[in-house]
Amino acid sequence: MRFSQLDLDQQLNLLFDELLDIECDSFGSLRVARGVRGMLNTVIVGFDFSVHGGSIGVSEAKQLRAGIETAKHLGLPLVMLLNTGGVRVTEGANGLAAFRFVFKDLLDAKLAGLRVLSLVTRHCFGGGSMLASMSDMVLVNSHSQISMSGPKLIQAFNQDGEKALINRDDLHFILGGESRSKTSSRFQLVNDNSQGYEFEIHRFLSTKKNLGISKIDALNELEERLNRPDLSVIKQSIHPSIDLSKIWQHTSWSGKSALFFPENQVNEKVAVYALVAEYFADAEAMFDLMYAVNALPSSVLSIKVFIDCSSHSPSLSAERVLLSEYLTALAICLREKHLSGTHVHVVVVGAAGGGIFAALSAAASEVSMLETSQIRVLPPAALDIMRWQGDATITVKQLIAAQAVDNVIEDVSSVMS
Repeated sequence: MRFSQLDLDQQLNLLFDELLDIECDSFGSLRVARGVRGMLNTVIVGFDFSVHGGSIGVSEAKQLRAGIETAKHLGLPLVMLLNTGGVRVTEGANGLAAFRFVFKDLLDAKLAGLRVLSLVTRHCFGGGSMLASMSDMVLVNSHSQISMSGPKLIQAFNQDGEKALINRDDLHFILGGESRSKTSSRFQLVNDNSQGYEFEIHRFLSTKKNLGISKIDALNELEERLNRPDLSVIKQSIHPSIDLSKIWQHTSWSGKSALFFPENQVNEKVAVYALVAEYFADAEAMFDLMYAVNALPSSVLSIKVFIDCSSHSPSLSAERVLLSEYLTALAICLREKHLSGTHVHVVVVGAAGGGIFAALSAAASEVSMLETSQIRVLPPAALDIMRWQGDATITVKQLIAAQAVDNVIEDVSSVMS
């Protein structure tokens, strides 16, 4: 039997000599424990795909935060077994808020030096793929599947009329461990047996060095990936119906893809950007915003990012380049600015959700929204494809109560004053 076919407890018992469960305030489906392997210690968070598809709800988020905090407190590396479908849609605003704080904790811990190793033996989608992209190294096998959007959603959105542009087998190969290891240096392909994983875990735990690549090398790799002909990145054009005047009427805007800049910035201490798309924002927009923020001088004390795009792109070209790594890199970039004293203000002026909202809300110093804005776990079109039967509407009151957003504003002028 392949290692990936074993249940979570069987996998953990093969990989570690001893497991000491860590007490959490909440009871969820994750396994959180101290793992001992010889003389080496780590903190383990294991996802069980057989329970709610390994999805992350409020209880699981509390467990994951407990694991991160324990690893930080004890100075131990964190090992995550990520077999997850991402954020649990059924928990609405509470699920959005739970993931916001989980991802914020992991961002802060990573920037403080926490070493993270992830194993994806089977499936890792949505927010789970963002957790993987925060890791120094991700171990995958040829059967692993990693993507921001699930395979059904990707296939449904990449059609020419009724004809799918890619068949199921080809899509599984693109999202698979072998392809991911060729696309990103973060992903390491191993044999689907306990020995393959044990060797890499031992190598990771045995060194105090960070086995991930440097920030500069990572950014260069992301940029090169957008221009690789074998990854077939499709540049997103500006939709003619987009009206940027509703964001801030006192300036003209220019930009490309889904990222826009005001032609006249407020002043030298404030930088303003807008992520606006008719439907989705792609990897190119994430990279362009990250590049612009990284280039800001230290004199900039405030960064304002307006959002009006319903979610991250489920396009095949976005997934070929590993969209989750672009979302995560952008979140790291903005969180670094926050930790250095720059106020990062994310303002939802239209629609928001998916990986875009998850990344930016976790990185931000403050998240605001207009009373007329809408924030969802996933956009309605995606939920229709998933045959979601529940009411996906999330009210402003629910978002505030859950702390998915911090406050509601009457108009954009209050933010710009």
